[in-house]
Amino acid sequence: MNNTKVIFFDTETNGVRSTDSVLSISAIKAVYNGNDLETIEDRFTRYYYRNAGEKENPEAIGVNGLTEEVIREKRGDAEYARYFCDDMKSFRRFCTGVRHYAGHNISFDRKFLDFTLKHTFCTMKENTYVLNLKKRNGYAKWPRLSETAAFYQIGLDLTQLHGSDYDTLLTYEVFKKMLAAEKTRDTVLAFLGRR
Repeated sequence: MNNTKVIFFDTETNGVRSTDSVLSISAIKAVYNGNDLETIEDRFTRYYYRNAGEKENPEAIGVNGLTEEVIREKRGDAEYARYFCDDMKSFRRFCTGVRHYAGHNISFDRKFLDFTLKHTFCTMKENTYVLNLKKRNGYAKWPRLSETAAFYQIGLDLTQLHGSDYDTLLTYEVFKKMLAAEKTRDTVLAFLGRR
């Protein structure tokens, strides 16, 4: 189980369908040394325009704030591709040799990738019955990333939520807290122990 690399990642998109544009993607590559998650080894953050002909989705942009103007500002003079679909090979290269991936609602984010993720860990699903928040009908609900971070007493900057880089960092911090917590440690170790 020594030196297991884990990629934590998040996307911000122009909608919920797998055909909608990825507007930003961020990732953290960290190494589990058999005892703790070591210092971050590498990071990846990029911003992309909507695919040609795709209209801005007001609901999605209302959440992530990634208007054309904001994307232009965040990209600056970036030399990578304008569209994620033309730059996915860069993210794939970043992931080379990694078999473990974590995200908050990772099943959403992974559907925008054109390659298979070997082992995945969802901090949303794995914390559903840890936080045990209820819907109006009394059933457990999937906790938001902000709710999960608050539960683990991770300080939040609400102005940064729904930014792929900040959400990736929060997911990484939640995972570290889960690794240290008696109630969730075994679940995290089972994920890390998969080869």
